[in-house]
Amino acid sequence: MIPSPGRKVAPRRWLRRCLVLLLAALSAALLSLLPAVAAAPSTAARNQPATMRLLHEPLTCLMGVYLQDMRDYKFADRSLFASVRLWSVCPKAEDTPLKDLSVLNSNGTSISEINTQKVANESGYFPNNPMVYWSERTVEGTFFHHWSAKDFPFDRHTIVFQFESVRADVSDFVITPDFKNPGFNPSINDGDWIASNFNLSEVEQSYSTNFGKPDKHLDGKGIYSRIKVQITLHRARVTSFLKLCAGVYAAVIIAGIAFLMDVREADIVSGRTGLLVGCLFAAIVNMQQAESTLGLSEEITLTDMIHIISILYILVSSLLAMLAYLRCEAGREDFARHMDRRIYMPIYMASFVVVNAVVIAYSAIIG
Repeated sequence: MIPSPGRKVAPRRWLRRCLVLLLAALSAALLSLLPAVAAAPSTAARNQPATMRLLHEPLTCLMGVYLQDMRDYKFADRSLFASVRLWSVCPKAEDTPLKDLSVLNSNGTSISEINTQKVANESGYFPNNPMVYWSERTVEGTFFHHWSAKDFPFDRHTIVFQFESVRADVSDFVITPDFKNPGFNPSINDGDWIASNFNLSEVEQSYSTNFGKPDKHLDGKGIYSRIKVQITLHRARVTSFLKLCAGVYAAVIIAGIAFLMDVREADIVSGRTGLLVGCLFAAIVNMQQAESTLGLSEEITLTDMIHIISILYILVSSLLAMLAYLRCEAGREDFARHMDRRIYMPIYMASFVVVNAVVIAYSAIIG
């Protein structure tokens, strides 16, 4: 717009118009150059092969587990024996995770040689590969398990086996579980134990180090793929419980029968005291035997509770025997005899049965 001769444009307004026109011209020039810039790859990108410019996906192989044998459950040693058969299906023979396998929670195991065969692919996996490589090997030996006998003999235990592929972290290799074919040998149910709830899954284990690999920068962490196997065990019968607790129950019953002894004679009073001391000693020894069988634990187990209750009842019986002796010394022999046989003994026996029934029922429900 050309100003008329008699009209003047303010300097600031004229400068503002010039800046707007300049910015518009620069914006148009940049917009015209964008398609060319987007279409032209960088020098580094042109030098890379096409596969490197695609999104990187980790390799994977199918892996399955069959639990062939499981026995020798040692509570005190916190161990068990197991034989586990592993297999993998891979597009390439060198990709199998069985080649670089780490066996977790192992006390001492042996691993067989790898058997690899090239077979026709009818699995539904790797559809672009008409032939795949099937590999297998067996791991057997003793495994660590923290047995908890808190609710023995109604205890249930979840046994866990874990096998990790250490050939590469999850950015390069991930295990795919074979959910169709895993399982366990039914002979594991040996009459004393019943196995159930077999489960197979893939988990990622994160470590606080990258194990010094100079080409990995995962914030100083290494993440690896592993196969996790879980199976539940529970007892089929309570015979072992009766064996462990029969002695302490006998001691409590004998301590209850001691109420029938006549406290009016000094020799009988002395014999009753010795009998109760013997019952107390038997209960303590039986408790130590149960601990050696089930393993020493900081938890108060059902057998511990039964032994503690039994020891307390024997101590109460000893105190009542002393009370009866004092009554006899005071010339109240008939009253002491009446209290022992008519009052103390029925309450002693009945309450012990009720308390034990409650404790056992509670463990059976939550076990």
